[in-house]
Amino acid sequence: MSALGELQAGKAGGDFVLELQRTIRAVAVSRNFPPPESHARWDADAVWSVASEFMGDTQTPRRLTDLAVHCATGDALRARLQGTVRNFLADMGRRTPIGKLVVRINDVLRGEPAFVLVAGRWARADGPQGAGADDPEALGRAIAGRVVVVPAWGHDAHRAAPVADRATIVALCGDLLDAAGGSLTPRGLARAIGRRLGLGQAPLSLDVSAFDGPPAWGAAGASASGGSGALSDGTATEALRLRRAGEVVARLNDRERLAVAYPELTVRQLAPVLGVSPSQCHVIRGRAAEIIRLELVDDDDAEGVALLVMELARDLDSDAGSAVVVAR
Repeated sequence: MSALGELQAGKAGGDFVLELQRTIRAVAVSRNFPPPESHARWDADAVWSVASEFMGDTQTPRRLTDLAVHCATGDALRARLQGTVRNFLADMGRRTPIGKLVVRINDVLRGEPAFVLVAGRWARADGPQGAGADDPEALGRAIAGRVVVVPAWGHDAHRAAPVADRATIVALCGDLLDAAGGSLTPRGLARAIGRRLGLGQAPLSLDVSAFDGPPAWGAAGASASGGSGALSDGTATEALRLRRAGEVVARLNDRERLAVAYPELTVRQLAPVLGVSPSQCHVIRGRAAEIIRLELVDDDDAEGVALLVMELARDLDSDAGSAVVVAR
């Protein structure tokens, strides 16, 4: 029995599932949809995962009825199924941080005459439009120093706060395209910007202790100062660590430094300190962690420097006379 015959008989079977999988792969690749989480590309496992989610979705009985009613031939089914799958993938994408960012980037760049979409890839209108170098580490370094502005967002807003304002998205995409030397897919842009903002990922092995509870400040201080408040046997090493930590702290803006300085605070506790909503606070905290990760990605002493970054950030806040008091 054909895929259409199965639908008209009231039961989607193996033939329909095969047609669904072929359509998912074709639509996903041609439309540059990001693969599902935990999948790096649209391989057989990714397609199977999405097909399974499609078949288990609460709206799928309605979708299958629509296909059976409106399609009289196999060609008609394939054409209509493409639209159904496209809408489903778009809905899936909006559920993930990177997927939301892809939508945000496309929405912003479509309104910017300085950018052009060429064969599903964004490029500068007056720049090279061939495929650029999508090197995650190089792209990450290209935007590591870019200031990110998060728009003001009310606590009672119905939608989640944008991760960055329009001007920031435009600037980040421009930097990435220049660094790539050509065009990038929306997914490539979103992946690089997502790493910069700390979206949907743990930001270093630092994450084990960084933002889950109060850090062992005494231990960090001992590690950074030989346990006595002064440099001892490892003077050269400790001096380099302190200098490196100072360089990293200098890359953080005021809000990012506070987010790093007080990991014991939840986002709801920290939000009023930063003067932002909890959702914006979450973005700022993730962005700070990602800056630290990018700065220390090739550092053999990343963990030690990261802990010292946190301590220096806290010391700077105390020196400024604005130390945070945590209600117990």
